[in-house]
Amino acid sequence: MQLFPIVLVAVVLAASEGLALGHGESGPNPVVALVVAWALAAVILLTAWIGTVWCCRRIDGGSGSRPIVTAEHLCRWSRTAFLINHALAVFAFGWLEVVRDWTGDLVLIDELITMMPPILGYIGAWWVYYPVESRLRRALLIRRLDNGQPVYSMPSRTRYVLMQWRLGLLLLLVPLLIIMGLAESVHLAIAPLADETEWIADLTTLVAALLVFLYTPLLARRLLHLTPLPAGPLRDDMLDMCRRHNVAVRDVLLWRTSGSMINAAVMGLLGRLRYVLLTDVLLETLSRRQVQAVMAHEIGHVRRHHIPWLLASLLATVALSEMLISGLLYVLDSLGVVWSEDAGDWLTIAATVVALIIALQLFGWVSRRFERQADTFSVVHLSRTPPPPQVPAAEPGERSTSPASAGDSADPPDLPVAHGPETGLIGSEAVTALQSALGRIAQLNAANPRRRSWRHGSIAWRQDYLQSLIGRPLADLPAGRVIRRIKITAIVVLLIAAIVAGIRMLDAGG
Repeated sequence: MQLFPIVLVAVVLAASEGLALGHGESGPNPVVALVVAWALAAVILLTAWIGTVWCCRRIDGGSGSRPIVTAEHLCRWSRTAFLINHALAVFAFGWLEVVRDWTGDLVLIDELITMMPPILGYIGAWWVYYPVESRLRRALLIRRLDNGQPVYSMPSRTRYVLMQWRLGLLLLLVPLLIIMGLAESVHLAIAPLADETEWIADLTTLVAALLVFLYTPLLARRLLHLTPLPAGPLRDDMLDMCRRHNVAVRDVLLWRTSGSMINAAVMGLLGRLRYVLLTDVLLETLSRRQVQAVMAHEIGHVRRHHIPWLLASLLATVALSEMLISGLLYVLDSLGVVWSEDAGDWLTIAATVVALIIALQLFGWVSRRFERQADTFSVVHLSRTPPPPQVPAAEPGERSTSPASAGDSADPPDLPVAHGPETGLIGSEAVTALQSALGRIAQLNAANPRRRSWRHGSIAWRQDYLQSLIGRPLADLPAGRVIRRIKITAIVVLLIAAIVAGIRMLDAGG
């Protein structure tokens, strides 16, 4: 899930619903709003560029990998800074209101102009980072030649930026914009009618949103220029795995990234609109067993219905955060605290920001547990599936490596299957296959295995968890118990939120 386009759109929608500071009868100052929206975004990009130039000089001076990590952090934090600046301009300085004063409330036009500073900043951040990526690719060239792996020419700066733009922004932003446009159009069409028909607009928007997301995989196929994976053992592996776990797919697709991305995914909620996606680097760098491990992880997300449950968990975390903040404000009002109008506006915005932060933290924790369940699904599948013929048998006396060594090695070491389908226990070979695949992915992305990820957790954290599964019963694993508690909690929170919302509606009606 890409946060950048979600936050980008959420800020505009929240401001459209009135969640912004009031500016009196005179309205917001257009000059100040323009400076905050555009000039501060330019300062953020300039800072990232200066820092990246310094990092490139350090890299050329032989300072090791530290400048590469610093440049990566600069790129990532600049994107976060663009979103913070976007929220500041819209909520505090009325940037959306200023744009609408210029253009009128046109369908999508005013929203797109409002979002243009962070969008261009996002593109600029990847443009700035390109020299670092180019140096990193050159540094890995000799290693790829020594390992007999394919060597790709570095894509041009424009092509590299377009690839990041399509994957990190357009892939989710386009469906969101389509939904926003449909919602605006429906509400404009319904507006002349009586207020009692407002529910028709809401229902129509909901149905349109569901249809857009159902057909998003078809859109992704066009945006990413995906092609069917040629016939062969790997394609057979993927289709057999899908059939074995009753996951209907339309096709197995190959994404040619010119060696710049290692990834796999299952896209789509319905079988006729679901695709298996594999990148060129994944297939050319990982062993067949490692590819099976990665793909089983993705199949695990589908079989465990993680997308709808992630949505339910997100709604539950937002509802819980909103109830906590509302409870706090109610206590303050009960104590007789009096706020001025401006202070009340600032308090509402601050409370909303705090609620959003709490919701994101809770959602991140839940998402990481779903990743663990998908990892568990993968090793269970591998424990029940013998390795392909090209994996050589282990020599007697060999032992399992630690997660760190599994991540550093080029190929998974040959391990005895100490446990497996005949014993009903998680096998060491299965665990090592996924551990080493995760390690190889981190290595090829020049990522620190211990770097934390909000949604997925660090590679080392996942490897340590996988190591703890060896020898455990296939039918009773800790991830499943945790997920059950998460689901029950989400249902309870949503029920409480529904009851609270009903009580508020009755109070308002009374």
